Amino acid sequence: MNGREGWGRMNRAQFLRLFGGAAAAAAVAGPFGFVGTARAQAGGDFVIGISSDINTLDPQMSPNDVFRHTIRSTVFEALVFINPDTLQADPLLADSWEISADGLTVTFKLKSGVTWHNGAPFTAADVVYSIKRVQDAAVGSPFAPQLVAVTNVEATDDQTVVLTLANTVPGILSNIAVIQIVNEATIGTITTAPVGTGPFKFVNWAPGDHIRVEAYAEHRSAPKVGAIEWRIVPDSQARLAGMQDGTLQMVMLAEGKDVVQAQAAGIEVIQTKPYNLYENFNINTTRAPFNDKRVRQALAHAFDRESYAKTVWFGFARATINPVPPEMETYLPDSASLYPYDPDKATALLAEAGFTKDNPLKMEILTPQGFDTLKSMALLLQDSLNRLGHNVTVRELEVTVWLDRFLTNPDFDITTDNFNTGPEDPASMFNSPNLAPATNVNLWNPPGYAELVAQAGAEIDRDKRIALYHQLQQLILDEMPQITVNHLPLFFLGTEAAKALVIGPSGIDDYTKIAL
Repeated sequence: MNGREGWGRMNRAQFLRLFGGAAAAAAVAGPFGFVGTARAQAGGDFVIGISSDINTLDPQMSPNDVFRHTIRSTVFEALVFINPDTLQADPLLADSWEISADGLTVTFKLKSGVTWHNGAPFTAADVVYSIKRVQDAAVGSPFAPQLVAVTNVEATDDQTVVLTLANTVPGILSNIAVIQIVNEATIGTITTAPVGTGPFKFVNWAPGDHIRVEAYAEHRSAPKVGAIEWRIVPDSQARLAGMQDGTLQMVMLAEGKDVVQAQAAGIEVIQTKPYNLYENFNINTTRAPFNDKRVRQALAHAFDRESYAKTVWFGFARATINPVPPEMETYLPDSASLYPYDPDKATALLAEAGFTKDNPLKMEILTPQGFDTLKSMALLLQDSLNRLGHNVTVRELEVTVWLDRFLTNPDFDITTDNFNTGPEDPASMFNSPNLAPATNVNLWNPPGYAELVAQAGAEIDRDKRIALYHQLQQLILDEMPQITVNHLPLFFLGTEAAKALVIGPSGIDDYTKIAL
């Protein structure tokens, strides 16, 4: 089945019935025909099932979801943490901060007594190095757009860091929240043996098997578990089995069918607000014929977002075409339902671009292993377009291979993916790897886009700022460089102890309150 030969023969109705039937079965019996609650293992290990491996341990280089919710959330820290309840910045490595009256200087006072996991003292020099490293074009950090307005960073003493900005940045704290601080002296081994200041210290990483961290006794938060081990379990049913037999205390980034089965089995479901994440198709806009916006618009009309949200996500997802959620005041009114599922419109747009049954569109959809909903997205779009007479294939790739094809050495037509919305500030979203003008994964940067992103991110007048973000959404929804599918929460499955996990909106979590 890896070659996808059988997938193309499943029509849309059969596909939807398959997933609908799975939901009904799960609701009656649970995944294994019995109901129970997983129990924590004896001792201090908190064991979590994850769907895929990571590709680096460098927190300034990987925006990968699995990485953000593992190493970035435990081994490393940023200056601030975005509180999921208030969407405001809480102190982390910074004890306090002050923004100048003109908005062009931010002064951070750092926490005292913080040490790196090797015992070295944490100082302002580490912050200066970290920010400059992210900004360094030669490093190529995907987080560089978050710091585009920072023109200077300096340590005025060991506990004080001053940022100078080229222009006002109302969301500067949200931007800083995704910049993990690293230690220059250990940078040579950061990809395989990272040293951070976080509540847990790195122990080992066995690619394809597990990632392990242990509590750092010197950390100010005093973690309540002795160690966390993330076990790589690609099969979702195996992850649920682990919850049932107690070998796992949590499953990270669960999908819709997992949530339904977990609820039936009496397993706790931990979720964020309904707008923290969006799934999408990223499009290589530099590759013909996807450099023609009519083709991209046709793809948007060819995907049935409503059926996907109801059938694959069992109603947990909210169909939309706009990555900006309506909960944000910058949302463009009435835009979520644009590009409804319309095969006739898709056919007409493709015909305008020169693609018909006699000259079919040929394309490949990439999708990462371990993410069943993303594979379902790919299969639904494939089936829809093939029924219109086109030639679409789906290729499922191991995550590290997928990242190389998609990010490191771009060689793709379109791919499934998901991103955080950055609900704390719209500038965070438009400086994300998905939408940042110069570095987005869609390779899309039309004339005027970068200037508009910069102008919106710098505007302090509320009404003007909203108007500028409306313009950005109108541009994206016309050009369609990526096809948004839905908004949805992040789901974690867990024992009673797992409910203490604090899931941050910017993809950084707090594991320190979990106790066995």
